[in-house]
Amino acid sequence: MYAQLLISLREGFEAALLITIVLSYLSRSGWRRYNKYLILGGLGGVLTSILFGLVAYNAYLFIEEKELVEAIGAFIAVPILTSVIYWMAKRGKRLREKVEREVETRITKKGALGILSLGFVFVFREGLETVLFLLPLLFAKPFNTAIGVWLGIILSLGLAYSIFQLGYRLNIRSFFYFTSILLVLVASGILGYGVHEFIEYGEEVGWSIEPWSNYIFKLDIPTNNIFHNEGLIGGVLAVLIGYTTEMELIRFILQVGYLILGLILIWKAYRNTPL
Repeated sequence: MYAQLLISLREGFEAALLITIVLSYLSRSGWRRYNKYLILGGLGGVLTSILFGLVAYNAYLFIEEKELVEAIGAFIAVPILTSVIYWMAKRGKRLREKVEREVETRITKKGALGILSLGFVFVFREGLETVLFLLPLLFAKPFNTAIGVWLGIILSLGLAYSIFQLGYRLNIRSFFYFTSILLVLVASGILGYGVHEFIEYGEEVGWSIEPWSNYIFKLDIPTNNIFHNEGLIGGVLAVLIGYTTEMELIRFILQVGYLILGLILIWKAYRNTPL
């Protein structure tokens, strides 16, 4: 639930932040009449994202090779999640200026339709990213994912409202920096999960990938223990940092390698920017 909450909080806040920046600019510029089109576009983005998620999940239920689908879902989600984190790190410094220029351009060229489409794009883009990130977790734990998503969305909306309506001061740059680090940890765990599922699928169809599939460690922790990766504490660590009681060689190499590379990219992207 915690990884799902973090992803939803981060992506939901990004979408809410973009929408509130536009609303603020429309109000300051005397264009309040376009507010309703922005909201309608945003709602359209929400509904389309939910529809995409439902279609993907229901399609998954009828597929026999579930391990393969879960592995592919993880392999798709990780590079997209990484690119989104890095994009925000590199280009988020002047986010408000860029959004306001986009608003002015769309109003000048397309009027209400331009603002409607802008609201849709802002929300659907973040919603689609959220769905892609959460699909591997949704396949594994649908109930926990649903709870985490709703909590994350509620918190993100409340945070955005507090910042722009109540004057609550938050260093947005710091928020994205620290959540980026956490998301890199989550992404490494998703990658490791995908590798594990791919190995299981390979074993089912008779592939031999030894010695890469050999375990480098197997902790003697029973499944009913809270520190097992399916237990209370171990389960939280599993989705947050990719913790597991047994790990194959190729999973260790890819998971740890991605984690190191991801943290280096985040550090380089933010090192010249004051938080």
